Amino acid sequence: MTLSSQVIPAATPSAPGTATPPAGSPAPLGRFDRLAPRLHRYGLAMLGAGLGGVFVWFGILKVIGLSPAAALVVDVLPFPAGGWFVPALGWAEVALGLWLMSGRVRALALPVLTAHLCGTFAVLVLTPAVAFAHSNPLLLTLVGEFVVKNVVLLAGVVVVTTRPHR
Repeated sequence: MTLSSQVIPAATPSAPGTATPPAGSPAPLGRFDRLAPRLHRYGLAMLGAGLGGVFVWFGILKVIGLSPAAALVVDVLPFPAGGWFVPALGWAEVALGLWLMSGRVRALALPVLTAHLCGTFAVLVLTPAVAFAHSNPLLLTLVGEFVVKNVVLLAGVVVVTTRPHR
């Protein structure tokens, strides 16, 4: 059986200086596909620096007594907190931020950072009236949004602390 040129299209000539990939080989990568691995590597570094920077920034605000979250922290605690607690929490956040930026002992950093961020969800359980408008869990107040955004911080912490070694 023979196939005519009507069934099999004639090969088109390649442009000068370009090679036609052999049949069955993958298509050449586009510009984005070639750039994506480098962007991913830089993105992970930026995510680690950004997360660490947020922890340091928020911690310093607690240490110097200018954190808008200080009253919320004290109101949610199940024990009476003295004037020492919020600054101590601030120093802990500064240390966590620096630890996150350093990239050292990530296996230990993950549970510590996870515990800290999950602790912020206590607001949703212990003082729901502050987090939800009209007792509706779908209607977040400003405080509720402040707390719920920690889901994103937690996801970032998981990504940064579990990235494989190079």
